[in-house]
Order: sequence, then C-alpha cells, then structure tokens
Amino acid sequence: MKTKLRPRQYGPLRTLSRRLTPTRLTHWLGIRAISMAPEQIALREGLRAAVAVGIMMALALTLQMPLMAWSAFAAFWTCLVDPGGPLVARLRTLLTFGTMGTVIAAIMSMAAGYGPVLAAPLLAVIVLCCGLSRLRGATATQIGVLAAIVAVVAICYPMPPHGALVLAGLFALGAGWAVVVCTIAWPVDAYAPLRQACAEIFREEGRMTRRMVIPPRQGMAGISGAHTSIGAYRREIRSRIERTRARIEILSPDAAGSQTRAVLLPTLEICDRIFVVLIAFEHAVLLAPPSPMTRRILRHLMVMLERAARVVGHPPPDTMALQRHIARIDMLCAHENSLYGRGARTCATALRDLLSTLSETPRQHPVIHDGGRTAHQARWRGWPMVLRHAMRLSVSVLVAYDITREFSLPYAYWAMMAVVVVMQPQGVITLPRTIERVVGSIAGGLLAAIMGVVLPMWLILVLIFPLAAATIALRAVNYTLLVLFMTQLFVLVTDLVSPGAGWDVGMARSVNNIIGSLVGLAGCLVLWPERRGPALATQVAEAFIANIRYAVMATGTHEAERDKIEQARRMAGTTSTRAEIQCQQTRLEGLHRSARLDRAEQILFALRQMAGMASVNWMERSLSPSSAEATTPARFAQVMRQMEWPEIVSPPHRTLPSLDEMAAMLHDMTPVGEDTRTS
Repeated sequence: MKTKLRPRQYGPLRTLSRRLTPTRLTHWLGIRAISMAPEQIALREGLRAAVAVGIMMALALTLQMPLMAWSAFAAFWTCLVDPGGPLVARLRTLLTFGTMGTVIAAIMSMAAGYGPVLAAPLLAVIVLCCGLSRLRGATATQIGVLAAIVAVVAICYPMPPHGALVLAGLFALGAGWAVVVCTIAWPVDAYAPLRQACAEIFREEGRMTRRMVIPPRQGMAGISGAHTSIGAYRREIRSRIERTRARIEILSPDAAGSQTRAVLLPTLEICDRIFVVLIAFEHAVLLAPPSPMTRRILRHLMVMLERAARVVGHPPPDTMALQRHIARIDMLCAHENSLYGRGARTCATALRDLLSTLSETPRQHPVIHDGGRTAHQARWRGWPMVLRHAMRLSVSVLVAYDITREFSLPYAYWAMMAVVVVMQPQGVITLPRTIERVVGSIAGGLLAAIMGVVLPMWLILVLIFPLAAATIALRAVNYTLLVLFMTQLFVLVTDLVSPGAGWDVGMARSVNNIIGSLVGLAGCLVLWPERRGPALATQVAEAFIANIRYAVMATGTHEAERDKIEQARRMAGTTSTRAEIQCQQTRLEGLHRSARLDRAEQILFALRQMAGMASVNWMERSLSPSSAEATTPARFAQVMRQMEWPEIVSPPHRTLPSLDEMAAMLHDMTPVGEDTRTS
C-alpha cells in the first residue's frame, strides 16, 4: 500500500519565501557570505513588534507629540534585541537594553546640547564601550550594537538637561511597553528558530538525495557539473550544521535549558550521521550510475528526510508518517546488501533514534555545565580582535559624525547608524554587509519616498504596522530584506512626525546610509587592518592535510575512537569548505581562469572524492565489523610517508606542500571503481 504525502501547511510568508527563493540561489549567496534562510521567518515576532511600534506611533499622532517618535523607535529596538530562549534570560536582556538606552539617551542628548566639543569625545567613549561588549557573547554584542545606535541618534537631538530627561523618559516608555508586549501579552515559542534550523538541514539533505536520482552527465561537462553540485550541497549542509551547532552552544547551560541540550544537540548529531551516508552515496553515484533499485531506495530516503524535517520543525511532532517511512525503508532494504541498502538502513536507524530523543523527557538527559565556561574562555582569548574592532568602530563613527556636520546633512544619525551595523571585526564580512546595506537602503529609500509623496497621512500610519512586522519577521532571513523594510519603516515614521518632507527623507536616508557604509568599510580596510587571511594555496594545503588524515583514520590503518574520526571528518569538511569559498572569492576578484586557480579547484574536487571514498569505507566498517581488518589502500600510507607524519592525530609542524606537490601526490590516489564496493 502506497503512502500518500500530505504536506503540513506552513505560514503564508514562509510558504511564499520558499517558492520565491530557489535552492540554487541560496547556495550561490551562501558561498559569498550572504545568508538567505527562508525557514527563519518569524511571523509571530513580527506581528508582536508591529503592535508595539504601531500603538506608540498612533499615540504620538493623537497627542501631537513628534518627539514621541522616540518611544516608537525604543519599542522597535527593544523588539529587535529580544534574543529568544527562556523567559528569564529574555527579560534580563530586554531590561538591560532598556536601562542602558535610557541612560545613554539622556547623557548624549544633554552633551549634544553643550556642543560637539563635549559630545564628540563622549560619543567616542560610549561607542568604544559598546564595541567591547562582544567579549561577553552574542547577546551582549546585540545589546552593545543597539546601545551604540541609541547614542548616535541621541547626539542628533541636542537638548538642555530637562529636555534630555524628557527624551530619556520617552525612550523608557517605549522600551517598557515593548517589554510588556514581548514577555507578557504575546509570548512566542522560544526555540522555534533553532528547531527550524535543524529541520532545514534535513531538507537540504533531502535535496542532496534528490540530485543523486538524476543521472550524472558524462564527459568533462559532467565532471564540472558534478564538481559544482558536490561543492554547493556539501558546503551548504556542512555550513548549516556548524552554524546551528554554534547557535546552540553559545547559550549558557542555565539559559539553554534541558530542551536545547537534550533535544537539539542530539538532533544535530543525527543530521551529521545521515550526512556521512549521503557523502558515501554521492561518491558511489559519481563512479557508476544508480540502478533502478538504487533509485527507488534514494527516492524513499528523500521522502523520509522531508518527513523528518516536518517532525523536527513543528512541535508537538506528528511521528506516525515518519514511522511508516522508516518501516518501509527497513522492509525495502531488509535483504539489500549493497552500499545503498546498508546506508539506507543506517539512516532509518538514525531517524529511529531521533524519534526516541523527541519522545523522551528533558530530565532524562544530562546538562553539560562546562560549555558556558569553555565559550567564555574562548571569547576572552579573542580580546585583541575585539579591542581593535571597538577602536575602529569608535573612530569611524566620529569620522561619519564630522562628515555630516561639515556638509550639514539632514538626519545625520542614519550615516552613523550605518557605520555601527556595517562594521564587523573581519573585513571579509564587512564587504558583503556593506553591499547589502547600500542596496537595501537605496531600494527602501526610493519606495518610502514614493509612498510619502503619493499616499495620504492615514494610510502611511496604517503601513507602519506591516512594515514593522516584516522587518522583525525577516531579520534572520536576509540582511538586505531587513534593511529594505527597516528603511521604509524609519522613513515613514520620520515623515509622519515631520509632514511635508516628502522625497527629502527617503533621499537623505539613502545618501546617509551610503556614506556611513563606505566609511565603515574604509575603517576596516585602513584603521588597524587585520592580517590578510591565509593564501589560497595555504587553505588548500590545510584541506589536503585534513582530508588525508580523515581518510587514513576512516580506512583503518590507525585505530581511532569514533569521536576522533568524527572530529577529523568535521575538520575535513570545514577546511574544504573554506578553501572552496576562497576559490569563489578569488574568481570574483578578477582571476577568472588562471592556471593556479584551476589547479586548486582540481585538487579540491579530488579531495571531495577522497572524502566520499573514506566515508564509504568508514560506513562499511561500522556496519560490518569483519571489514575493520581490511587493508588500507597503499596510496594513503605512501602519502603519509611523504608528508612525514609519525602519527595521524597530531601531525608535526612542517612546511605545507605546494599546489604542484599536492597534485602530484593526489595523482596516485585517484579513486578507482574497485576501491568502492557498491554491491
């Protein structure tokens, strides 16, 4: 009896986003450090923010108090700083930001009233302190960024002491109102974003499986297409796994709670187990076209992974359909002793463990108490980079402040805000952020200017609600979309409290954002620039060493614990991903078809094949203990002797091989069909 698939209904924004963002587009953006995550749409959080901002704006217009726009801005920033998670941690974060914002607004507005001689140095000190907040983790970083934004906006509102206190009181009113809405009036599922991130990994693995069903093209074009496909999907899945793992592990043990440590981390490990099997499948498909039986197994596996994504992403989970598909895989592959049959049974076992994890109570899992201390120590080891970033941020904000004063630009705080949000500790991250900020600001400014001229005042007030909702709902999806809607929101709010501005507000927003973004980018490149990242040849060499190490450990020459093999496999995947991204960026810089770049890509493609073969060997050893004594291919041992590695876990420091040396060593390690047992 065939099982009919009835997909679960998604929210309207998430469904529309999935249809308008092809997977190939998200992969293309991802390898260029531009994140696109349609699964992270937060509609309830957006509606909550819309209520908080909309009511404050309606109250400001009713009372005819233009300055009360500060309450709307405070409500919006407070909703933006909400980190999610347990209520106690969220409440502490919201109240911390509300208190800091109130104090900073009063101090900066009062200092600006005495002139730039006092205000500018004070602004530099406050921005420097906000930049140093990165030492205390991701949540403190978000608080510091938004507190710096409050400072750069308040300096453009110079007032006497009593006026500054009124301004601070309006900020406290808006922030307090947002805290009430976020924590009491409209609670949301705190762990939904992390569950959706885990679910999307299962979906990516399903898409990776779907591509295996399509017969690969033959010849050089087929090899090039296979290279592109392998690189894109393996990079995307490995990057998603590591990003999600980082998001889970940055939570302290008490904040993470039993649900995070007991459900999400095991779910992520199950994703990783399935990823190993898919790499082995992909390697086998490249060597020989799949048979009809293999295609049938892959199609059932693809559907099973999609069901797993729905189970993980939508609590309480409906597990009946997934249980039926697991049973169907077991029945289909019960007597199938090929690589695909054994691998499919491994995936079914992993998903059975997933169901067991989801059904158990959180109390049955121990909570790791040293994770927060380890993360804290790692953050403090990076204090030189944080200090450099804070100093660059402080100087760049002052430069933007001086530029806006020199040319008497209206709404100067938008330029300084752009500096704060664009500048990142690494220049390679700042560049794509600058591009996204400029594109979103120009598009949003033009749209808001048109609306400000054409639409009546009452309709603009109505539009504040959906714009605030869209801004918060899309904040984790894509930065360009966030800036696009946030620009329209801020411009229309300004237009409401300053009627008649029309095109001027939108144009000022666009111009100031371009100025601030360019100042921020220049600050990263000129002020205490960080050392340039490893050269392409160095990154390829690191990927080469990591993949050889994983291959040797997985094929059994050196006995190693499963955890060590897992660590070696993750290192091989992450180093290969970094090297491939560096290849893409090098092409964008203008080296279109250099022989050096072609050689690097050929080496990385060969390393992907090697990782696939190693995954096949490891999977077969895990499934069949008798194969653990199989002889490791002599080419691995030969390369180890060439690299002078006395042991595989911690090779000694030595000169890295050149591209030509790696190509020569890989020439003798070209996978052949007999090395991969597909039947």
